[in-house]
Amino acid sequence: MDTLLVGNTSYFRKDEITVACPQDMVVVCDSDHDAYKEDNITWFDQPVMSAKFRRLFNTYGFERVIFFSRSLTRDTNKVGEIEELRRVFSLSQKHHVKQFVYIVSDEALVDVDNSDSIIFDSTNNLCRYYAETYRIDVKIVYSPYLLSAYNRDDYWCRILRNIENKERVEIKSLEDEAAYFLKPADLADFLARLFADWEPEEDEKGEKTLFEKIYLKSGAKTTYGEIKNKILNVYPHADISLSKSGIKGKIIHGDNKAREIYGWFAHHDACWDFEEYISKYQELYHQKPTFSERIKKRFSFLGKALMPIELIGGAAFVELYNYMSAGSVQFKMIDVRLLFVIVMALLYGTRIGTLSALIEITSLIVAYQLSGTNALLLFYDPGNWIAFILLLVAAAFCGYIKQKREEDILFVKEESETIKSENAFISKLYQEAMNYKNQYKADLIGSRDGFGRIFDVVKRLSTTVPEEIFAESIPVMEDVLNNKAIAIYTINDPNARFARLNVCSEQLGQTLKKSINLDEYSEVLKTLTENDIWFNGNVIEGFPTYVAGIKSEGNVSVLIMIYRVEYMQISTYYSNLIRILAGLMENFILKAWDYQKAVVAETYVEGTGITKTAYFKQQFEIQKEMMDNRLTSFRLIRIQREGRSLEEIDEMFQSKIRNNDIIGIGNDQNIYLLAAQVDSSSEGIVLKRFRDMGLKCDIVHSVS
Repeated sequence: MDTLLVGNTSYFRKDEITVACPQDMVVVCDSDHDAYKEDNITWFDQPVMSAKFRRLFNTYGFERVIFFSRSLTRDTNKVGEIEELRRVFSLSQKHHVKQFVYIVSDEALVDVDNSDSIIFDSTNNLCRYYAETYRIDVKIVYSPYLLSAYNRDDYWCRILRNIENKERVEIKSLEDEAAYFLKPADLADFLARLFADWEPEEDEKGEKTLFEKIYLKSGAKTTYGEIKNKILNVYPHADISLSKSGIKGKIIHGDNKAREIYGWFAHHDACWDFEEYISKYQELYHQKPTFSERIKKRFSFLGKALMPIELIGGAAFVELYNYMSAGSVQFKMIDVRLLFVIVMALLYGTRIGTLSALIEITSLIVAYQLSGTNALLLFYDPGNWIAFILLLVAAAFCGYIKQKREEDILFVKEESETIKSENAFISKLYQEAMNYKNQYKADLIGSRDGFGRIFDVVKRLSTTVPEEIFAESIPVMEDVLNNKAIAIYTINDPNARFARLNVCSEQLGQTLKKSINLDEYSEVLKTLTENDIWFNGNVIEGFPTYVAGIKSEGNVSVLIMIYRVEYMQISTYYSNLIRILAGLMENFILKAWDYQKAVVAETYVEGTGITKTAYFKQQFEIQKEMMDNRLTSFRLIRIQREGRSLEEIDEMFQSKIRNNDIIGIGNDQNIYLLAAQVDSSSEGIVLKRFRDMGLKCDIVHSVS
């Protein structure tokens, strides 16, 4: 089953997900988590309200959704959950999600009316609406707050972070108040039990309802005062105060279904080992910087201090240059003040450029006064303002160029990151889709009753040679029926008293009779004549469990017998599977027989029942392959002609060989006989029969 985890999923890592959904293909959608894949779990860093989140539903065929409420983290300040929940429900309805689990804090059960209770009631009504309107099986699970250092926004992680930042921490709880938290491992255990025994709830009238509430209890005994002491053992200088109780009202739990129906209870007091929680927090978030990171940080600090140094030093250099060049007002070659303003504006932008311009304007005013120009004359002569204006214009223009270039670079960088993220997301979805396609293809072809397997059966049985069909039918049926005890008998004459063994599974080779008396199988033949499968309901000793038949011209001509069937295979499904295989085999064997009748002139020597050399060699190779696969046994007997004509030999053998024996002529003009179902124990009997007829014969291993 494909499962989506969404919402406040940071508490669930691979171990918890594997416990909760051991056989599922799981997708975790968390905008605060890096995207990657591990085993059958895939993480996507996409927010619920994004367009990409909708694509996830289009790519995956989710059958189950688990929504973790943000309220599972104590004192969270994030908002907008009800909109996210509505969006997930909407997509679930459109894509026919079967099971929806909404896990929310049991804070929703407090018996007071406030703004929080209104929001919790709204989410409850939303869940009920989608369950009743769109027939989604919804279960709301009320859980205590979760606790895990792996979630950096966890309540206690924030407490420890504030302590390390030397901030005063206030915990709104009493000293002797129990800390009702739950470990994610316990929640994962409950979800596993829930999914293993998922059943719609029954209402008061005994009717199935698709909306159910389940309540989890923490069972914790550790108090907030004990947690405070454990924190002080590690952070002795921490400023922690416990204020009035954080319980806003009494929590009203319903029936204890978690224990009574699913056999669940919290195995851990989540806070009893709070020292380990602190150690895990420090391990995760107190990693020492590497040497390169320390160097980079040092240079970053120097970079920030470099700007005022350049500003002050550059202004001093300009004044020194003007003094050394004796140019106080007019510059003979280069306006160093203007050059300084341009350089600073290009390096640091408009703000620093304007500051540089004001510094140089002040310097220029001082230079005018030193040259004998008083302030009144400087103000009333507009020509003296040109230098001031040019300095400010240069600062503004060059600063604008600097800032525009930075904004363009930032825009291009953001666009590049967006495109990279989009491409990575699409590539990941494409790869997942291809993996699903390959998996479904393999499952389809590999399943015993899939269309791919049926196609494989058709392909293997598609031949015009009856013996090849019989040779392939045994391994095909063994594979599809998951049974290694199958035999095929043929009845070549409607008036025959016996059915001859044609092929069988290796396990039956030494135990089956080479022929069976049809009088004993009268009830079987009667059932097969009515186009039904015969089942050994009376457990007749020596009889197969199932028998299927193939009819030719209204008469049963082939018996397919299945022995040693397991108890779980005695079902309508298994019977239908046998019918399908028998129907496929019937289609091909009848066509093969019709084809053999049509090409009889190419198969037999004219006027006889003796096959030509090419056809006989083909039959010999088929029989040899079947014997190598231990599906049958045979002997190749060479008979000396001694001047006899083919017609004379044909007449001699008409009543001396069985219907499933094949007689043919070799290149050496001798007669060869394929004696079916003859082995080392019976070959002497067959040879004696022919020698009693005055024929010279021996057993050979190839056709000359």
